[in-house]
Formats: sequence, C-alpha cells, structure tokens
Amino acid sequence: MTTFIPLISAGAAPPAAVGLMGARRILAIASVLAAMAAAVLDASSVNVALPSIARSLHLTPQQVIWVATAYQTALVMGLLPLAAIGERHGYRSTFIAGLTLFVGCAALCTLAPNFAWLVGARFLQGFGAAAIMALGVALLRQIVKPAKLGLAIGWNAMTVAFFTAAGPSLGASIVAMGDWHFLFAASLPVGLAAMCATPALPNVRESSKPFDSASVLLYCATVATFIAAAALANSRLTLSIGCAVCGLAIATRLFHRERVRGFPFLPVDLLRNKSFAASIGASICCFICQGLGLLALPFALHLRLGTSVFETGILMTPWPLAVLLMTPLTTKLLGRVNSGRLCAMGGLCLSIGLGGLAIIPRHAGIPPHLMCVIACGFGFGLFQTPNNRNMFLSAPINRSASAGGLQGTARLAGQTIGGLTFTFILGLLPIAAATRTGFAIAALSAILAGVISLLNRDLQQHPVNDDQPEQHHHR
Repeated sequence: MTTFIPLISAGAAPPAAVGLMGARRILAIASVLAAMAAAVLDASSVNVALPSIARSLHLTPQQVIWVATAYQTALVMGLLPLAAIGERHGYRSTFIAGLTLFVGCAALCTLAPNFAWLVGARFLQGFGAAAIMALGVALLRQIVKPAKLGLAIGWNAMTVAFFTAAGPSLGASIVAMGDWHFLFAASLPVGLAAMCATPALPNVRESSKPFDSASVLLYCATVATFIAAAALANSRLTLSIGCAVCGLAIATRLFHRERVRGFPFLPVDLLRNKSFAASIGASICCFICQGLGLLALPFALHLRLGTSVFETGILMTPWPLAVLLMTPLTTKLLGRVNSGRLCAMGGLCLSIGLGGLAIIPRHAGIPPHLMCVIACGFGFGLFQTPNNRNMFLSAPINRSASAGGLQGTARLAGQTIGGLTFTFILGLLPIAAATRTGFAIAALSAILAGVISLLNRDLQQHPVNDDQPEQHHHR
C-alpha cells in the first residue's frame, strides 16, 4: 500500500493555512480562471485567421505561420523558467506580471500595422501566457482548502479544455464577421477582468532556492532548436536535421546538469515519481489526439459537407460544449470511481468519436458527424479532470508551480506533435485520405492515453475522497 506523508518546505505555508475565505476566495478563483481562459483562447483561436492575415498583409503561408509559431515558441520557452521564478519570488507577483504583459500585448496585436509588429507582440504575449499557465493551478492550490482541491482542478481542467476546443470555432466566427484584428481583441475583456480581481490573490512564496540562469539558457536553446527543426522540415531538410541533432545535444547536457543538482530547474525530481510521469505521458497522448482531431475536422467537414468557415465553426462547437457539460459530472464521479477507470473510459469514448470520424462515408450528412464530435467532447472531458488531479496530487505542494509548468509543457508538446503529424500526412496523401488517416492515428493515441492511465498503479488504489486533507505521495 502506498504511504502518504505531507511534504512542506521551508517557507511554505502549512496545510492549515491554505485556503481563502468568502468573497476573496471567489474573486481569487475568478482571477485565475479568467486569466487561464484568455491565454488558452488566444493560443487556440488564431490558426483559423492565418489565411485572412496573409491576404491582408500580403504574406506567404510560410511567413504567416510565424504569427502562431512565435506565440507557441515563447509559451514553451517560458513555462518552466517562469514556474521557477514564481517559486522563488512569489506566485502572485509573477502571475500578475505575466497577466499584465499578456493583456498589453493583446492590445498591441489588435493595433498591429505590419507583420513585424504583430510577430513581435505575439512573441512577448507568449511569455505572459506562460506565467499564467505555469502558476494558475499553483495559486488555486493555495486559494481553496485541501478538501476542495479536486473541484478546483476540475474547474481549471474544464476551462483549459473548453477554451482550447472552442478557440477555432470562435476564431472562425470573428473572422467571418469582421477584420482579423478583432480576433486579438477578443481576449482583452477577459484579461482585464482577471486583472481587476488580482488583489484577492494570496501572496505565496514556496522556495528560497537559487535561480539557475545557465540551465534556463540551455532550456531555451533546446526549445528554440527543436522548433526551428520542425519549421524547416518541409523546406530545408538537411538544416532541419542539423537543428534537431543540436537540440538533442543541448537537451542531453541540460538533463545531466539538472540530475545532480539539489534544486533542479528542470523538474526531473517530479518525473522520478512514476504516478506523476504516467499522468504526464497520458496527457501528452490525449493532447496529440486532440491536436490531430481539431486540425483534421475542418478539412473533413468542408470536404464531406461543403461547409463554409462559419458553418464549420458551428459544427465544431458541440465538442467544447460536451467538454463543458462532462467536466462537472466527472468531478462528482471522482468520489465513486477510481481515476484510472475514469481516464480509461474517457480515452475509449474519445477514440470511438475519432474512429467514427475516420470511417464515416463521404456525404453521409450532418447527424453522424455531430454524434462523433459530441463523443470526442465527452471523452476529453471525462479524461482530463482525473488525470490532472492525479498529476498535481502526485507532486508536493511546494512544487506546484513546477508541476503546472510540466502540465502546460505536456499539453503544448501533445498539440504540437499532433499538428506536425497532420502536416506531414497532408504532404503525403490527398486531403480525403489524410483526414481519415489523421483521425485514425488520433483514435489510437486516445486509446494509448487510456491504457497508460489504467496501468497507473496509484490511480487504481481507491476512489478519490475530497473530504480528506491534501496529501502527497512519498517515494
């Protein structure tokens, strides 16, 4: 049987001190979730506007893709460094600084007169989003009492899942109704609302460990070289391979450096926890299938049903709505069904929806497509909450920011792998065959996510009881 003991570091609040009360708690939760919604929505809604931006600014497809790539690059670069900064200098101050940068850059993107301005603002905005995503759950873990942690992680999972899936639909609707500049303004009201509620956030500083600038530089160099390798894969293969080899060498050096450090910047200590590592792996697989599915779906709908951009966005909307409906139910089920089985059922439901999209015949009509899209949303919502809850409860409370950084990195890694996989398939096959192949690979990835969760020993111990105090695995 697994042994549990609370882990508290020097400078960390003891469990009894965790949790705000009354109106302050409500405002603090609203601030975190609104900021998370703005960051995720901005990341997921831009892709549908890229053709419009290219036409408006007279750009080639290879150029305009940097509007999305610049944001994603900064986001991946910033997640773990900003988690480390938050642990050293305070969650609240780092979160507010990131939120302020995000909102300011959203305004700059809205006013962007040219391509260079837009890409530069998007890059800086990505760092602001990284602070939000890395520290959001770490703050929630201090805002709510331990008995309500499962519910809080459910809220966060629902927010991330819903706005990740809703982004393309909302983006298509905005672009269909107006200029692409309005797309970047969409996150401003939500971000400003989050800023107004930030005075309610707790002021938590979990660690006094030194900040390792050398490891941060190695990490950023690793991310930059791998992204460059992916970007050059279709045009300059030799240079792409060289970047990948260089990135692998830097990553190896970083891993060996961090493995022997007492206070590692790269959270290798968390990855030694088998339960945490399994949840990270399952999350990557789940977001691979989500990234593949949401990229292949617009092509499939347009090809099979002849839908416009706006109509495609409407037909994709049931996915996020199903996520929204399923997540609160999943949170309640956590007290009756163990997390591994819930994750496995979610992976199975997601794979059924994606598999159905792979085999639906052309011109089959709207109803079968909608049924499969709804199944995907239900499966995604059923999987994410228990997987994320296990991920955070497998980490000590004083490592919440690092756990949040790894969670965000897993999500982005999965979405990026899914996107690159579909791009590669499009280069090999006709569109009709590429969409079916993409859905089939996504369905297999969903099954793999469920199997990993089902084999995770800690998820099979017993159903979650959120009436018990928060505890952490000790190995």
